[in-house]
Amino acid sequence: MTVVTLLAPISGRAVPLDDVPDPVFAGRMLGDGLAIDPGGDLVVAPAAGEVVALFPTGHALALRTAAGTEILIHLGVDSSKAKGVFRPVVALGDRVEAGQPLIHLDLAALRAQARSPLSPVVVLDPGADRRVEVLAEGPVEAGRDAVCRVVDGRNCDATS
Repeated sequence: MTVVTLLAPISGRAVPLDDVPDPVFAGRMLGDGLAIDPGGDLVVAPAAGEVVALFPTGHALALRTAAGTEILIHLGVDSSKAKGVFRPVVALGDRVEAGQPLIHLDLAALRAQARSPLSPVVVLDPGADRRVEVLAEGPVEAGRDAVCRVVDGRNCDATS
């Protein structure tokens, strides 16, 4: 049974986490998911939830859904020191709907200042009885295309 389906938080090209040039994300030390090579400048909520973390720089944000699933959106790799790139439009504790704008970014500045523009979208600790299924690879549109889902049961059929 699907617990939550995540929409693309930014338009671009979905790639496996393995492609992220950071061992923390590529090694799934924070959780499973995918990354997006951004092609747009607006980050939207991949699901309804509460903003439970918002880094002061605006380069990363976490949401908690009603089902308790926590999702980290990390914009770029080694992007925390980038200047003038991220402009959050939400605050810690805000409740958001899927597709609601979260952060505006200057994509050219991100590409110029970050080690990589690849932006991981990670499910943080989905729970012992849940797993993450990646649904997308290739072009995705923010707020429209499903990119992954969290499902109950480790051994259930991926088509259920």
